Amino acid sequence: MKDITQMPKKFYITYFARTHNGEAIKNGGKIITRTASAEKPNGVLGKIFTDKNGTDRFIYWDFDAQNKSGGFGDWRHATGQWTIKAIQNIVEVA
Repeated sequence: MKDITQMPKKFYITYFARTHNGEAIKNGGKIITRTASAEKPNGVLGKIFTDKNGTDRFIYWDFDAQNKSGGFGDWRHATGQWTIKAIQNIVEVA
């Protein structure tokens, strides 16, 4: 999916990560799944692009990431291949 405007409002993103917070992950990396959005809660949109080396990149808002202020939510990069699964809002009515 290359059109960022067509993504679900909130989703799970799964991809192979080689680093986390700038540090290498043991054994070369691992598959991770994060709760994410294509935009920051204030409306700033992320990006999907191919870099000069031909690597696909997705800059997304990660709701699970701890930010520098100690709260949650920060920008993250997925590279190469990733999968997106929409999070369905379930509302219970009594």
